[in-house]
Parts: sequence; structure tokens; C-alpha cells
Amino acid sequence: MKTIDTPPPRKKYVSKGACIGFNGVLHIQHGDVGGASGTVFFQFMVGMLRWAEQHNFKPWVHLNDVSKVVFDQAVHKKGGTLPTKLIMLDGMKIGWARDSQDPIGYIIPGLPQRQLGTELKRKEFTFEGTGVWEHYFEPVSDFSPGDDPSCLDKPYLTMEYNHILPGLHSHASWVPHPWRYWMPDHVQQPEVPFRDWFVHQRLHAAEIVKRYIRFNPYMEQRAACALPNPENSLGMHIRHGDKYPSREIIQTKAFLPFCEAFVEQGGGSIYLATDSALVFEEIKKEWPNNVSDHVVVQPSVKGLSHNDVAAFDLGVSAHRTNVEALTDMRALSKCTYLLHGWSALTEAVFFLNPNLIDRSVDLDDYTQSDKLAHFVQSILPK
Repeated sequence: MKTIDTPPPRKKYVSKGACIGFNGVLHIQHGDVGGASGTVFFQFMVGMLRWAEQHNFKPWVHLNDVSKVVFDQAVHKKGGTLPTKLIMLDGMKIGWARDSQDPIGYIIPGLPQRQLGTELKRKEFTFEGTGVWEHYFEPVSDFSPGDDPSCLDKPYLTMEYNHILPGLHSHASWVPHPWRYWMPDHVQQPEVPFRDWFVHQRLHAAEIVKRYIRFNPYMEQRAACALPNPENSLGMHIRHGDKYPSREIIQTKAFLPFCEAFVEQGGGSIYLATDSALVFEEIKKEWPNNVSDHVVVQPSVKGLSHNDVAAFDLGVSAHRTNVEALTDMRALSKCTYLLHGWSALTEAVFFLNPNLIDRSVDLDDYTQSDKLAHFVQSILPK
């Protein structure tokens, strides 16, 4: 667990027949500039994969350095084992659309369309680096770049930055959102209770994740080592760092009554995922020993803040923070119960294991009263 070296993507051969039955290939090449692993690898990924399904395009993930928080210059730029070229049709783009439920008309990614004044013709596209994705995940499809005969005369598409931000990030109702930041009313749905708003998104995103997103064996092994006994376990995601002012900081002591009730009912491991070294220090110093002795953490984590600086801004390598965050994410998804606040990482946990939706407590949900009673009486087993 001390090493964070993940092998580069395995050498792959040019796919054969990957485009049969598809209208083309959607190259997923980046998220936004500032998003970390939960946002780029799950929120935006789910949105782009969903667009690919809607328009019958084969998805292929090869990320570049636009999403700088998850791109490591030392690890991801040094060249991969994948072929660095593909030949497909150039001359099409992703257009814009408006949601029929939106009275104002904010734009979202729309239909594929031919670029004005451009004829479709074959072009060789080249790519640098390892592509990031396969250091942590299995490929999302059977497409591999090269001269696949079934793809040569079909269009190659990517999303422009504005398609992603603000398009997917705020305007699209079919993309999951980790909390109610600014978005149009038909997306934010302020009249809908938090839980109902989240459940709909989580279940739909979980379907996409089940079809496309799988951790690679190395990451699965890391998660298994971090949480070796997931049976009857409680996961805690305590997000501090740069959470404020976009969301309130949930103090560590707010989690203690839930953990005490869990231990009292015979609970096993309490898996702690946090971006703050101060959280773990407080638990060890101030929580009762009979509770803190149940707490397990991913060992040798470097991406821990001592203030309001985000873990990914600490100077730790992007690759390392990716590995650490994704290990926590996968371990949390294996837990029996979950305590959390609003975070893209937490939402990814629900996408990976939607069974946790009904076995979780949202400590950021200020509309729900007596969360502890609900946890003890309705979630924990009798």
C-alpha cells in the first residue's frame, strides 16, 4: 500500500469491428480545468457516456492535460503503449440544444452535425501521453485507436470545453450533480426535497457506471487492502480542505454519535476517508477508544491538508492524489453504511454501489431532522 505506482496502460492491438452498428466515435478527452477525481472521472464521465449512448457513438477515453488536477506531467505525459494515431472522418462537430423544460433556453450538448463549409474526409488524428484513464480503470469500450476498417469512414467527435462547462456541469438535467450549486431551476428543482433530487440522479448514473466504469485490478487490490473486512462496516467521508465557502464544513464531532450507535449495535470497521490530517488527529485524541479503535484508514496517504487548502493543491503529485482518492472511493463503496456530506467523491460512491442510497445519512441535508434517530431506527439492523 505504500507504493502508488500504477502500471501504464497495457499494450493493445488495433480494434476490429468496434464501430459496427455505431454512428462514430466520441473521444472523451477532458473534463473541466479545476475538477478532481470525483468530478472528472465520474460526474463528467457519466454525462459524456450518456451523450454517447443517446447518439449511438462508441466512447473512447484518452485524457489530455486540460483537466490539470488529475493530469500528472511526470506520469501521464511520458507516452503510452497505445497506438498514438487513428484515422477517421473529420468534419463533424457536436452541436447545441435546449431542454424543452427550460423556459430560458440554456444550451447543452446537442446533435452531431456537419461543420459548415466542410466536407467529411479521412484524417489522421494523433494523441500524446498515456491517456490517464487506464492507470486506474478498465477501458470503457472495445475501441482502440488505429486503422480499424469499421471506423475509417465514420466521424470522430469530441466535446468542446463549453459543452462540458457550463453545459454538462450546470445546464444538463441528465447529468448527475453533487450538490445544488448554481444551475437553472429545471435542473436544480428547488421545490424537490434533497433526498428525492439526489436519488433520481444517483440511480440513473449508477446504470451508466455499471455499463462502462470498472476499476482495474491494481485499484481493486488497493481498495481491498485498505478495507480488508468490509462486512458490517461503516464508511465516513469527511470533506474539509477547500469545501468552504461553497458548502458548510461538517465538524468531525458531528459524526461521533452515529459511530457510537454503530459500535453499540455490534458494528465492525469504520472506514475513514478524509482530505484533512486534522480529522484523523481529532478522532484519535478525542473520540472514545472503544469507537476510535474501529476506525481504519488508507495507509501512507500524502494528500492530507492541515488547513483550507484542497488536497490536490498541496504539491503532491496528481497521480498520487488520484490513486489515494480513488482508493478511498472504492473502499467506501464496499461499506455497509455511509455517513457523508456533499461531495463529488461521495456521489461517485453511490454510483458504484447504489444500495448505499438507502443505507446512508447526509449530514449536509439541513432539511432532515433527527438524523441520528433515523440512522438507529431505520438504517441499522435491529
